[in-house]
Parts: sequence; structure tokens; C-alpha cells
Amino acid sequence: MPPIFSRAAKPTSGRWLIRRRPNSLPRFWRNISQASGVDNYVRFRDWLLVLNARAIPHKTVSLSGREQIYVPPLLEGIALAELGEFSAESSRPAPVSKPLRMHRHYAFAALFLLPLLVWHGWRVDWWPAPRFLPPPETWSGAGMLDNVLVRIYGQWYRLATALTLHAGLTHLCGNMAFGAIFLPLLARLTGIGRALWLTVAGGILGNGLTVLFRPRLVTSMGFSTALFAAVGALAGFMALQHSQRGKAILPIAAGIAILAMLGTEGERTDYAAHIAGLCSGMALGAWEAWRLGKNWPALPQLLAGALAVAVPVLAWYWAFAVLRG
Repeated sequence: MPPIFSRAAKPTSGRWLIRRRPNSLPRFWRNISQASGVDNYVRFRDWLLVLNARAIPHKTVSLSGREQIYVPPLLEGIALAELGEFSAESSRPAPVSKPLRMHRHYAFAALFLLPLLVWHGWRVDWWPAPRFLPPPETWSGAGMLDNVLVRIYGQWYRLATALTLHAGLTHLCGNMAFGAIFLPLLARLTGIGRALWLTVAGGILGNGLTVLFRPRLVTSMGFSTALFAAVGALAGFMALQHSQRGKAILPIAAGIAILAMLGTEGERTDYAAHIAGLCSGMALGAWEAWRLGKNWPALPQLLAGALAVAVPVLAWYWAFAVLRG
């Protein structure tokens, strides 16, 4: 059989350079290496990945010390189009993430946890409670989350009052240590006032979800639902602020990992409340980031922080009014 010569031969110094095609190649296959601009190993490897991904038949051979790519004639145009699109896509500059605004004095958000310590001290008689309040031994029954009393008797204030009650000192200290880490992190992104409001609102919504989806009698208490709402708000805010969709899932995965590590231990742990708090917080954090991106107005920091304190106080006022009959 006569030799098959490459069509890519070009005249040099008045003479034609004839390159013999390898006998292993099918007849009439076309060399796309020069047309697609393969000039280094990295680009050559990427071209092969593109052809493999698009299921385009191809073969590679070494001619004159350089790797060449051959494709069937009918697929030459398709192969060149795919490689051209890949080159255009890879040459685009990577999107630059907008730097997140960092609020000052965010560490002071942890001071919001101190009223929980004072309230627990009054309830367990570490120090005398104010005389205008009902007896401290009645507070647990009046404020703990009871889905039957909430759904049947309309005692919705328990969604907020339950956040301020703790089963014991270990329960309280664990929540305060947890909150001292994540509340400042959220406040660094949203500001202290809005971080406190997102935390309290997420905890109330989380308790509301547990009431709606639990058919049987369940009682619970603790600020951990609100703290996992803070973790969820932090994850949702960062996910929506991320410019690359592929990496936006990382904050969400981190929030779920924190829930798995810290929210599933202990015999009396309320898993459903923690999950509900995390989901509620993610929704609120995503909304906060979306609102910020649209430049929509929001509550001022001072007003949001005051609201975060006022809602539990008003809830307890309602609870004591019901208790006194």
C-alpha cells in the first residue's frame, strides 16, 4: 500500500516537508492539533479530557517528537467547535467574590447570654428573685415547650419562653459556651443587633416547626434551638453571598456537620428541635443576605437587638398572666 501523507505539510525554505502518517491511523482521519492550538502538555491533556467527555472518537500519535490528535473527518467540525468553546470558557477570568462587610465590636454579642444565667439563677434560687414575679418553682411548668398546650390551648408564648429555660447547670453552661463561639461569628457578618434577632427569631420558628410536626405530647426547653438557628443563619448567609455556586454548598455542609457533632449527643437531646432550628436559621440567613444584596432597608441594629430582648420578656409577661389566672 502506498504511504499516506499528512495534509498538514507546509513549504519551508522552498521545499515541502512530507510527514508520513502512522500506519495505525484509519484512512482520512484529520489532524486537529494545529487547528486547535495544542502547544503544551497541559493543553493537550485538557483537549483529551474534552474529547472524552463529549464521546468524540480520537487517537493520539507522536510525530516529530510532538503529540498529535486525529479525529474522523465527519467529526472534525464538531471536535473543533467543542475545543473552541472550552478554550473560550477557560480563558474567561474567574469570578471574584465580593468581600463581606465585617461589623465592628461583634464579640460583645456574647454578652446577650448573661441574662440567661441571671434568669436561671433566680429559678434555682442561687440569688433571690424579684418579689413581683411568681414563685420560681412554677416557672418551668409555665414556660417549657408543650406542643399540646400550644396547639390546643393557644399558648404560643411557650415558643419563646422555652428558649430561656434550662434543665440544669451543665445544660446552661454548654449552651453558653456554644453561643459564645457562634453568636459573635454571626454578629461579625450581620451586626450585633441583627444577629441577636436572627438567633431569637430562628429559635422561635424552630420551636414552632417542632410543634407543627409532632403529633404526640413532647416537652422541651433550652436555648440550643436558637443557637443552632444562629449556626444556620451563618451558613445560609455565607452560602447566598458566595459568587460560585459550586462552592456555595460548603457553608451549608459545615452547618450540617456542626449539627451532627454537637447536636446529637446526650440521652435527652431534642434532635428534632435542633434540626428545625438549623433549617429556620438557614432560611433567615439566606433572606438576610438576599435583602442585603438588593439593598433593601432593614431594622436598625439597636432596634433589632431591642426586639430580640423584648420578645422573650413579653412572652414571659403573657405566661405569668396565664399562670396567675
